[in-house]
Amino acid sequence: MKQIKLTPLKKSVIKTIEIPGSKSYTNRAFLIAALTEDTVIIKNPLKSDDTIAMINCLNSLGIATYETEKEIIVKGSFKNVADGEYNLNADLAATAIRFLLPLLCIIPGIKILHGKDGLNKRPIGELVNGLLQLGAKIEYLERDGYPPLKITSSQLISHIVHIKGDVSSQFFSALFMIAPVIGGLTLTVDGEQISKPYIDMTIYTMKKFGIEVINHNYQTYSIKNNQPYTCKEYIVEGDFSSAGYFIAIAALTKSTFTLSNINPHSLQADKKLLTVAREMGCTITSKKNEITISGNGVLPVTINMIDFPDQAQTVAVLAAFAEGKTVLNGLQSLHVKETDRLKASENELKKMGIKTESTYDSLTIYGGDPNAAIIDTYGDQRTAMSFAVAGSIIENMVINDPDVVNKTFPEFWNKLEEIGMRVEGREK
Repeated sequence: MKQIKLTPLKKSVIKTIEIPGSKSYTNRAFLIAALTEDTVIIKNPLKSDDTIAMINCLNSLGIATYETEKEIIVKGSFKNVADGEYNLNADLAATAIRFLLPLLCIIPGIKILHGKDGLNKRPIGELVNGLLQLGAKIEYLERDGYPPLKITSSQLISHIVHIKGDVSSQFFSALFMIAPVIGGLTLTVDGEQISKPYIDMTIYTMKKFGIEVINHNYQTYSIKNNQPYTCKEYIVEGDFSSAGYFIAIAALTKSTFTLSNINPHSLQADKKLLTVAREMGCTITSKKNEITISGNGVLPVTINMIDFPDQAQTVAVLAAFAEGKTVLNGLQSLHVKETDRLKASENELKKMGIKTESTYDSLTIYGGDPNAAIIDTYGDQRTAMSFAVAGSIIENMVINDPDVVNKTFPEFWNKLEEIGMRVEGREK
């Protein structure tokens, strides 16, 4: 197995770091562009394994795309798809497989949708249930509730749909995006809506393409008929999920980082990490398209992370260095990510000599003086990147399977080197 060893910063540094485009916005834009009959130019897209998986699937359907250095042009649309048999591999991209599924229900042909083993273990049953309510014809090919799937319907009927809100916001986003081309939709949330900022991101993206989604306090959503997608250019903003690791490193190492290509007024869920950083003692300022964070060490916190669970591991690693008890709540969705991130966090923090306690939806970390360790990444890019944060301040942190970062942030190890860390053992 590949592994890398990290050498920490020798001192606090002052650096500017350019943040890549958002994966979440990029894949939303690709899907919506495929539902738009006119050509769409997508600027500043993220090019990573997850977004490439989405583009490859669209291309497999005959939806044409063209790539330049800083743009991807989506020329074709769902109306260009011919009747036929399609085998679509979403790799490990949950956004791709979940966003594509409703699209496959409105195009002709027999469509098989699957991913690699890790993706086929992630639930999709609640989205399937919602689509069945709209008249979809979908079969599970192996295990109920999980990919791979066979889709034979070619149209959906506008209807009122009920789905559970506590599994994944991506199910709601997927149904929102298909709604304008099936005659509208009313979507009712059963239970609590988790990850609300991701809902806001989808509504914002659809608005940029001319579609209004009416949000009734995250309990019911309405998308009216007769709203065509129209947009010639869409600019993808920088990714707060990627920025989060450098916010954390600034806090730990008492460095000052200016993060460029980042929107201080973003709706992205992981922007909430700035609130955590402030509570931990950081100073944060902003101006147009950039944020500056000055670290001052870390303090223990108690915080509910239900709206930004992708940063839970980053906060857990910071908490390992904070003297005292940190409590993270709202973590129930971590069990159905690329791996069980709650369990993975406990395992790897234990290796570092940090005591933890957990429930189904919480993690308590008793921080202080962590040791270096060899970190297993479980095929999960966020486990790799969050524990790499610890390598900015302690010697001899080793990360197994470092290439997993290609899923969402291929330049991550390069960016660590840009700020002055050494990354030994990887191919360049």
